[in-house]
Amino acid sequence: MKRNHWILATLILAGCAEQPKTLDTRVAKAPALESETAKSAPKSPAEKSELRDTTVGGFTFKVPGDWDEKPPKSEFLLGEFTIPGEAGPARLTLSSARGGIEANLDRWRGQIQTGPKDTPASKTEIQFDGRDATLIELTGTYSDMFGGGAPNKNSKLLGVAAALGEADFFVKMTGPAETITARRDEFLKFVASARREKK
Repeated sequence: MKRNHWILATLILAGCAEQPKTLDTRVAKAPALESETAKSAPKSPAEKSELRDTTVGGFTFKVPGDWDEKPPKSEFLLGEFTIPGEAGPARLTLSSARGGIEANLDRWRGQIQTGPKDTPASKTEIQFDGRDATLIELTGTYSDMFGGGAPNKNSKLLGVAAALGEADFFVKMTGPAETITARRDEFLKFVASARREKK
């Protein structure tokens, strides 16, 4: 009888010893669930950096993956993009016009009202498709020349003007200063990537 009690006790203890294996299996599955959640999380701008080609006004550009190309809002524009940012989206436009580089830069200066606390305006020489071009940077209160609503404080304008003969080429990005500052390098790489379309 004592032997039977001993065998029964041994079987019970063995069954109890196997129970933690079930718990271990459940714990092991938890990381897999976390991985699926991470996969479904929104991608950051850094993860959307794959470039694509687009052609605007006879030039091909390398465009970051999260720039959204849209139909131009004005007949005076050749192309337009919306660029996301935590402080709000920026708008990038491409256009071509006559009248000279300085005249257009003056129009841009007139769209930004600079206050004493705003970063001073700057003007730099850069390259556009192997040609000399002018980069202008303005910070302040922005008013859209095409009637884009009320003036926007804490705004920034990055503009590039390239002399191409009869008609000059212009690239302009406007929006919240924080967004423009965060995307400045992308803007400069976009401009530097310009290549005249092969015929």
